Amino acid sequence: MTLTTKISVLFAAALLAGCAVSTDNTVMGGSAETTGKAESQQKSESNLPRTVAVLPFINKTGSEFAYTVVRRTMVNHFSTKNYRMLHWRDVDSRLTLAGLDGAAAVKEKSSEELRAILGVDGLLYGGITHYNKTFAGIYAQIAVGVELRFLNAKDEVIWEVKDVQRSHAGGLSTNPVGLIMNALVAAKHLYGDINLYRAADELGRDLAKEMPEPQSVSKRKKPLISNVVHSGVDQYLKYGDTLEIGIEGAPGVTAAASIDGIGIVDLTEEEPGQYIGKIVLDRKHNLTDIAVVGRLQDDFGQTSSWVSPYGLLNVDNSAPGKVAALQAESRNSAINVRWTAPGDPDISGYEISWANTETGTASGKLQSSDSTVTLEKLLNFQTIYVSVSAFDRAGNRGEAVKIAGTPAPDTRFGGAAILSSSLPNNITGLNRLIPERNPYYLRHTSKIATDGVLLIAPGVEIIVSPKAKLSVLGEIHTFGNLEHPIIVRDEKGQVFDEFLILQSTQPIGLQGLKISNAGIPIQITAGNPLIGDCVLANSAFNALSISGSARPIIRNCTLSDAKASGVIVSGQAQPTFEKNTFSNNDPFHLQNGSTYQVDIRDNVFEPAASDMTVLGDVNY
Repeated sequence: MTLTTKISVLFAAALLAGCAVSTDNTVMGGSAETTGKAESQQKSESNLPRTVAVLPFINKTGSEFAYTVVRRTMVNHFSTKNYRMLHWRDVDSRLTLAGLDGAAAVKEKSSEELRAILGVDGLLYGGITHYNKTFAGIYAQIAVGVELRFLNAKDEVIWEVKDVQRSHAGGLSTNPVGLIMNALVAAKHLYGDINLYRAADELGRDLAKEMPEPQSVSKRKKPLISNVVHSGVDQYLKYGDTLEIGIEGAPGVTAAASIDGIGIVDLTEEEPGQYIGKIVLDRKHNLTDIAVVGRLQDDFGQTSSWVSPYGLLNVDNSAPGKVAALQAESRNSAINVRWTAPGDPDISGYEISWANTETGTASGKLQSSDSTVTLEKLLNFQTIYVSVSAFDRAGNRGEAVKIAGTPAPDTRFGGAAILSSSLPNNITGLNRLIPERNPYYLRHTSKIATDGVLLIAPGVEIIVSPKAKLSVLGEIHTFGNLEHPIIVRDEKGQVFDEFLILQSTQPIGLQGLKISNAGIPIQITAGNPLIGDCVLANSAFNALSISGSARPIIRNCTLSDAKASGVIVSGQAQPTFEKNTFSNNDPFHLQNGSTYQVDIRDNVFEPAASDMTVLGDVNY
């Protein structure tokens, strides 16, 4: 037989001037008022099913919130009827195992197939038609609407509904259960507007009154439950947190909450019909998406159950694993730190701290949701020690992983190998010299191979033996400065003939070198090296020798007290001199034998540049 019910329910409570109108950011209001009427025709109950599944609703509103809340609220209310109602989670789980995810996929299956999958003889199809909030003057009107179709085992429509519920946002609720709700809303743990929950709840309550059901064996009514809430909504709790549970319903009965993995939590009636219970979570509790079920039982043993519709319970006492592949890449006055996330699915973010020593107190700390972060405003070449640990949504922290990082203008600096104090004959790969290993010794004829890179930090000291030299076929970069120059000197007063011979066309930058008592400290035969802020003093012959087709830039350097010439230029070399100081070079500041003219304007000479101190085709 067919029972068709057409209901048009209007819920409206006017908020007068002086009363607050709630928005999505405000707390819950009091109970709603419902007006309207229902018309129904029922011919027989002989074909009513005994087991029922509420299928996933078709969402016609575009609201993800509506999809989650409305169906769960309807199931709560329909579960009060005299059916064995399959829990919505069991329904979804069985459908998923059958390869049916979502209402659209379910719609493609026949009712016969769905009954076989779910093990029921009754199916309740549904659609969400309204779920929105509109403002009109001082009113905030919330609309919730559903359409329902209830089929029995013979595919007969035994109940069909179209309904719209409207509600106004209200004020504060000060009863014990309402206070839990208020706290959830204020902390933004409750997704959406509380009045949307209320409108859906009122709608479900009215529809449940009209839903046909088999006759009950008992003539007594089960205790009424109107609300179940818990403080763990939209949170991940952990050891030591307090879970608070509230049930609103019939007064003077026994109240408890059932939570899989925790058990039964007894509740106390604090006001008539207001039941509150608390439990401090233990380390053994680890729960994922568990429903909190409120139960009321009267003196006759009749029990009502109600699943809290506001959110599932999650308790996590397991710390996440360690981050992997931790790297610290040098940046100019910064360090880029990156890592691979651990395999835990509930990682919420990472805590990054850093200290000036390996075991020292952290000098800085930050959190990031990404697996990379750049630490800025650091001092170049001052190594820091970085720790990275993952934390989950409950706040559990994994074991920290540490790495040393050094800010530097060259991004390769932090990853370069540190050479031993005695420089090798053949330097290959990426290498660096640091002041913590001072002094370094150049005792032989050594070379930086074509695949070699040598990076030298400020404050490094290099002692050169008389017949030693370093030929550069690859890259060399020095980063000295006025306060911390890179000092190159002789060993025990013995003058060394040569230091650097630059033969490479690869990038070369010499900054902040201070070389004294060399025969010829720097020779350039190729490439375009940049030599800046260097001091070349007391050279036995020439401070700089530039030949071949080299085109170096010499900037802000001091060339003084050379015993032959400050600079000798030959071949087809084309050097550029900018803002340098030539001082007391005897007899010449510069000799040019190149086929190209050399321009030395915009430099300082003491004594002044003249035919007596400058030779060759030179513009001064």
